[in-house]
Amino acid sequence: MILACCCRVAYDCWGVELVLPLFPLQKRCIAAFAWGWGNTQENDRDFEEKSLKAKVGDSVILPCCHALPSPESLQKYRVYWQTKTLEVVKAYSAGEPVPGSVPVDSKYMNRTKMDLQNLTLLIFPVELSDNDTYKCVVQELEKGAYKRACDMTVVLVVVADFSKPVISADVPEDACGSTEVMVNCSSHGGFPKPRVSGVLNNMSVDWETKPPGSKNSLYNVTATLQLNLTEDIFLTCTIEYDDFKVSSNYSLSKFLPIVRSCPQLHKHKTCKPSHSCLKVCYWLQ
Repeated sequence: MILACCCRVAYDCWGVELVLPLFPLQKRCIAAFAWGWGNTQENDRDFEEKSLKAKVGDSVILPCCHALPSPESLQKYRVYWQTKTLEVVKAYSAGEPVPGSVPVDSKYMNRTKMDLQNLTLLIFPVELSDNDTYKCVVQELEKGAYKRACDMTVVLVVVADFSKPVISADVPEDACGSTEVMVNCSSHGGFPKPRVSGVLNNMSVDWETKPPGSKNSLYNVTATLQLNLTEDIFLTCTIEYDDFKVSSNYSLSKFLPIVRSCPQLHKHKTCKPSHSCLKVCYWLQ
């Protein structure tokens, strides 16, 4: 147990300290309020962990480990919502928010609300930076001292939807008669890091993917596929991220006659101006 308090209040501590003023009326009282992250055995019976997923722009409610009979019962409790990196999200003591516990420039300011009975934490709207591990710690007043009632860790996984893939093919203007085609598949604005997969005429195909961007920002992805077009094809490009995916389809025909004028032949008078020349080219559908 680690104690750092100038008043006679004991707290359970598990190796990670957070210094937080607890009472507006006892300003000199500073407690070392610490959390355990799965490294204790004596408190396993009171320790819970859950995982949640939320999409950017949506709302999410993080559960706590304790519910009160009524909001008025909060007078006998201390409740803390904080991140693993020790950033305070919400802090209540004796039924009131702890003054100064959340900085005015906190990213959670005006985006969070704690239910005063269920002690759940609402985050809205969800931002990419909310991808974090949170902890709800509940202490109950017993015989003049606060004792730990329970704590719960909530792992929040934030997901951002990727755009519907855009598929295109690069065919040089002078590619008539060639069978080489470069197909591109691109998508943007998603999280977490994506995986690109595909199907070519009912067979799995591997896309060559460019290195994605930073792991702390939205990803844009571009994948390429070099094809030797010897038959009509039906192609699928799928962007997979977490448990989600988005796909697009694309078809490419091998031969399609296109009538084009032949000025180079006209100049050599091998083709009358009133005639046209027939070229066989690949056509994208």
